[in-house]
Amino acid sequence: MANISISFEGIDQAIANLNYRPNSVKQKAISAIRAFYTSEESVKQLDSIDTDILIKSIWDVGDNLSKIKTKRRNFSSIKSSINADLEKLSKKKQNPENITISDSNVFDMTQEAKNNLLSSFSDAVETGDIDLDQATGLLKAVADFLEDYQPEDTDTDPNDIVNQIKNILNKITKGTLFEEGEGLDENAEEVDDSGTDSPGEDETLEEVDDLDEDIEEIELDEDEELEELDEDIEEIEIDENEELEEVNELDEDELKTLEEFREKKELAEQFDETLGEREKKYNKYVVVPKGKYTIGTKKSIKSSLELQQFDMPEVYIGIYPVINSLFEIFIEETGYVTTAEKLGYGRVYSSRFKKNATSSTWNKSAGSEDIKGACWHKPFGPDSNLHEKRNHPVVQVSVDDAIAFASWIERQIPTEAKWESAARTDMGYKYPWGNEFNPKAVNIEQSGLADTSAADEYDAFANEFQIIDMLGNILEWTSDLETPPIKSKRTVKYCVAKGAAWNAKKEGTISSRALFKPGFTSNTIGFRCISEIFL
Repeated sequence: MANISISFEGIDQAIANLNYRPNSVKQKAISAIRAFYTSEESVKQLDSIDTDILIKSIWDVGDNLSKIKTKRRNFSSIKSSINADLEKLSKKKQNPENITISDSNVFDMTQEAKNNLLSSFSDAVETGDIDLDQATGLLKAVADFLEDYQPEDTDTDPNDIVNQIKNILNKITKGTLFEEGEGLDENAEEVDDSGTDSPGEDETLEEVDDLDEDIEEIELDEDEELEELDEDIEEIEIDENEELEEVNELDEDELKTLEEFREKKELAEQFDETLGEREKKYNKYVVVPKGKYTIGTKKSIKSSLELQQFDMPEVYIGIYPVINSLFEIFIEETGYVTTAEKLGYGRVYSSRFKKNATSSTWNKSAGSEDIKGACWHKPFGPDSNLHEKRNHPVVQVSVDDAIAFASWIERQIPTEAKWESAARTDMGYKYPWGNEFNPKAVNIEQSGLADTSAADEYDAFANEFQIIDMLGNILEWTSDLETPPIKSKRTVKYCVAKGAAWNAKKEGTISSRALFKPGFTSNTIGFRCISEIFL
């Protein structure tokens, strides 16, 4: 009786309202489960679906046990994410039957909804005031259960119990669940109100005597066990007193953690409240499910990250890189001075190819130089500005600048492994959109812009987690430091930047990385934020 109050129609309604993008991993997952439901009967009878069968339907793993095993954790994370989405729909009244995916991978009603139904039914029975609008679902489920009931103990005739329950349900619902007479077993004997079939007085007294003897035996057993019970209670009380101090310490730690979370959330909300409606779009975060992700590359490049599996915790990452208008608020509110402003210069790159309104130019080689006055609001130098670039990713920021901004809104910048996991998703793609290069999906050198583009320019090519601009447009800082492959007398750890910028060649992939000295800034590098808690 697991699926007591859900229907075929309710399942389809919930799936439709999820409105997942076609061919997204969550759409594939929920469609794979839905495929097992062929009728209303299957809603009642389906108890579980094998996880590995679903994995084969979602991912192209065939019968490879190693690949299937790798995807099990990913499937669990995706299922949790879908259930979180279904819960949101329930709050919006768009999932009226409170559909969820159970541990056994079938559609079910949430436990909270079941408890609410049972509670409302229980209260109604106690007061004698049955509200059919609240209890009909539960009553109908009980009725259906009784209709299909098959006792496991074949030696026990359940007809009396079943019929009594049916009669009670009929009284409560005024005959709306069973037709008249349906609750009675055809072979059951009717009881005569006159009492002619009642047992004789002597027989009744004899049964009472037997009952008294049983009661005496029970009372005697209880008395004998009283002392032992008292001893057990004393021991429990002693143990509780000994552990009292530890519990109090734990409570203090929990309160401290809760207070820290509240402070972080308050700061994050304060920042969001300062934004206009348009800017809020660029300050949204999406969950990356925990699981085992593929990162790195097989390429034998000294500076590359080795191909490996990474155990990713659940994180929340910015859908977009931080844009100029958001960074400007940070500067105005804090008075922060960026690295490039302190140094008085920033590195400025130029591209070989640039499209103009009427023509295109092509230089034999690209170049770069340190330009005085280049900074976050003058990315190409003194003669440049942010006109029509409010929604472009901020550039000319160092790792320290990125960390300062992220800390101000109680977040961090991602490690290389977390950044790459979020970009490649659990599908392990080479590019955010798949394994085939698509020149229309990315701002690189051959795009001809020779500059940054709006952060939402390539919304249509979001990855499976709906994260935008993870390749092309700008490189993005991570919090990792690494010793450079070139030997030097002075050992300096280099900062790791991921992805590819607007001046990159088409060979760039998600696994691409670049190493820069601490304090480096340029018109090709920005960042995005991440958090391990939802703020």
